[in-house]
Amino acid sequence: MASLSAANAQFCFDVFKEINYDDTTENLFFSPLSLLSTLAMVLFGARGNSASQMEKVLHLNELTRTANSSNTRCEQDTRVHSHIQGFLSEIIKSSRSQVHMASGVFAEEAHPFLPKYLDCIEQLYKVKPQNVDFKNNLEATRTQINAWIENKTKGDIKNLLLADCLTSSDQLVLVNAISFRGTWKYAFQKDQTTAMAFRLHEVTNEITYEKLSNWIGSASMKDTAVVLYLPQLRLDGHHEDLASILTALGMTDAFDHSRADLSGITAGGGLRVSKVIHKAMLEVTESDSEFTSTNQTSKVENPEIFKVDQPFLFFILHRETKMILFYGRVCNP
Repeated sequence: MASLSAANAQFCFDVFKEINYDDTTENLFFSPLSLLSTLAMVLFGARGNSASQMEKVLHLNELTRTANSSNTRCEQDTRVHSHIQGFLSEIIKSSRSQVHMASGVFAEEAHPFLPKYLDCIEQLYKVKPQNVDFKNNLEATRTQINAWIENKTKGDIKNLLLADCLTSSDQLVLVNAISFRGTWKYAFQKDQTTAMAFRLHEVTNEITYEKLSNWIGSASMKDTAVVLYLPQLRLDGHHEDLASILTALGMTDAFDHSRADLSGITAGGGLRVSKVIHKAMLEVTESDSEFTSTNQTSKVENPEIFKVDQPFLFFILHRETKMILFYGRVCNP
């Protein structure tokens, strides 16, 4: 389903532009696919205008109209949800990197999950939504969720939920954390690693899915010997609550107590999304790379010099599907 890659990319650029609107000088890092998959678990149980708005913000509206249900028991699937999980499973199996993800759906225990919703989300996303006690045991709930996240990310992401992150009035909290540890295919020479000046200026936010597709298309790509100067990459993107970002993009009803229709998640009404918390961690190192310093391209005549000494944007894509897994902006290495 190539159009899912397009939907993910469009959602990625929408979120980036909205975050970038308020802050253009700090590092920014997030995982659009990981975030989209977490929101899609709520979309599965959303109905009416709440569902329509979410489909539009996630750019899944065209996919849900044209796809046919592949699972009669989970008829809301329409193949979109199983495809999202398929992409995630394929990426996590990558042999050159370690990707660990924790996607959680936590609802106040006064709003028990419908058995069918629990069954389908576990079947489609391999995630078990949990009822917790925000109202009476807030600190214990925060500790419980933090421990779960740390375990799911193999210790990469600890203490995601800060002391004042949750409130006793929270009803439905979405938590998504993802870590990526990779190595360069061609190792940087350690004896040539040194401190260099990094010039600051504004980074453009005019990138679109169409531009990206053109840049990475076979007609635009060719093998070229390059002498690359690049800052070491170790980024933490922590977004305590993306509710305002998603609301600005048009997902309003799901956060509104009087208008939210999440009747496919719990019976009785009154449930709304309280918070959407996301963190992505990236570390790319030189160790265990395929090539060592003895067989680099240093002897190639007239190589291209590519010196990254000013703010830059970068993507981490799944090569086969062109799916954007991570998107980042480095302003302060």
